Amino acid sequence: MFKSFILISVVTSALFAAPVPEKTRKFLNRTNRHTDRDFIKYLKLRAELLSFGISPQAADGLIRIGKTFEQSVVKPDGSTPNPLEAVDAVLKLVEDIDTFMKTQSPEDQAAYKRMSEANKAKSDAKNGGKIFEFQLI
Repeated sequence: MFKSFILISVVTSALFAAPVPEKTRKFLNRTNRHTDRDFIKYLKLRAELLSFGISPQAADGLIRIGKTFEQSVVKPDGSTPNPLEAVDAVLKLVEDIDTFMKTQSPEDQAAYKRMSEANKAKSDAKNGGKIFEFQLI
């Protein structure tokens, strides 16, 4: 269970690092230019998902879930949520991703697993295997 949570948290951080803004809908409808920095972030994230073998439909679904997560974390007044609200949002994100991936093809599920394992290995290498480090005063 904990390994799954680590895996999902790595994917969450990847999705949260490059969120899809509201303006992207306009870009996807081809009503704006493709030079906006947010759209470039969207394209990079989508390309990363596709590079692991995830289908374009599954990649768009994961990005949509990440965008929904980002919007749920930011309050209308611009303030950040308290820690309990943030944990609830992450748990809902994990549940949404799990539910979504269960509806996808076995190939997409395997590609998602490979991507999650690669991101976890990358995170472990960067952080020395530590997810959180607490310091006692």
